[in-house]
Amino acid sequence: AVVFTIIGTFVSPLDDQGKPVLLSPEIKEVENYRQSAKGWIYELTILDGEISNILSSQQQGDLFSQSRSAQQTLQHAVALVQEVDQAKVPPIGIGIQEKMASTTMSYLEAARGALQWVGAPEENNLEQANQKLEDARKLKADLEKNQWLITQ
Repeated sequence: AVVFTIIGTFVSPLDDQGKPVLLSPEIKEVENYRQSAKGWIYELTILDGEISNILSSQQQGDLFSQSRSAQQTLQHAVALVQEVDQAKVPPIGIGIQEKMASTTMSYLEAARGALQWVGAPEENNLEQANQKLEDARKLKADLEKNQWLITQ
């Protein structure tokens, strides 16, 4: 019993207060999904900054570097959408998964809008891209307020 207690102390996952968490397979699956969702929200924050940077660049620098930056941002958005789409979702996480999927798709549309603006720097394209980014931000803010993701 002492050996298992020592082993358990070193391999048990810890909550935010540093206390060990006892996990059944179902609880472990839910906790893994929650941690993944928190990671995706963090990635959305990074993606938001990338898109915002492209849209606020006022077409500074050469077209090649702007295009490359916008393309990398689009690839980041696509990878995030795929990661969310392919995640193993516990039954209790279906509601969050739907919101997460729509939010990541919204950021993908914002990244596409930014790429379109770089390719055709017209005021109308910039306004559309900014509107798509603002819509994505609202969806992300709703996710960040979700009690299921906030609770420890």
